[in-house]
Amino acid sequence: MTATPDASQGLQTWHLPAMRAVPALLVGLPLPFVQLHSPFVGLVALALLTGLGAAALWLGRGLVPAEARGWPAQAAGWSALAALVAVVLALLSPTETSFGLLVAAWGIGAGALELAGWWRLRRAAEPRTLRLARDWRAVGAATIILGVVFALVRDAVTLTGLLGAYAVVVGVYLALAALSARPARTTERSDA
Repeated sequence: MTATPDASQGLQTWHLPAMRAVPALLVGLPLPFVQLHSPFVGLVALALLTGLGAAALWLGRGLVPAEARGWPAQAAGWSALAALVAVVLALLSPTETSFGLLVAAWGIGAGALELAGWWRLRRAAEPRTLRLARDWRAVGAATIILGVVFALVRDAVTLTGLLGAYAVVVGVYLALAALSARPARTTERSDA
C-alpha cells in the first residue's frame, strides 16, 4: 500500500497556519528556560515573534480565499512594524511600560485584523475554508485578550512569561489547525 496526497503539489491553504505556528513555537518554547525575564528579553522575544510571524503571513498571503486576501498582508505589515518598534525599544528604552504598551498595541491591532479575516469568511461554503476562518477567530480573540492584559500589567517577569505562554498556546493551536485542514490522504493498494 502506498499513500498519495489527494491534492496537487505546491502550497495549499493549510500551509498558512503551519507557517504561522513555527515562529510562535520557536519563540514560546525556549522562553521559560531564559533565567532573566526582563523587559529587554520580552522585547527581543516580541521582535522575533512579530517579525517571523509577519514573514509567515507575507509568504502565505496568497493562500487564503479571495474574499479575505487583504488581511494577511495587513497583519504582516502591522506585525513587521511592531517588530521594528520592539527592536528600537529593546536598544533604547527597555522598560516594563514600553514593553507592555507595545504588546498591548500590537495585540489589539493584530487581533482585530485577524477577526476581520474571519468576518470576511464566516459564511464560507467550503468546510476547510470555514474551519480556517474559525481558527482566525480564535487566534484573533486570544491576541486581543493578550493586548488587554498587557495594557493593564506592568511586571516584566509576568509579562515575559505571558508572552511565552501565548506564543506556545497559539503555536500549538495553529499547528493543530494546519493538521486538521490538510486534505485527506488516499491509499492505493498494490498487489505486487
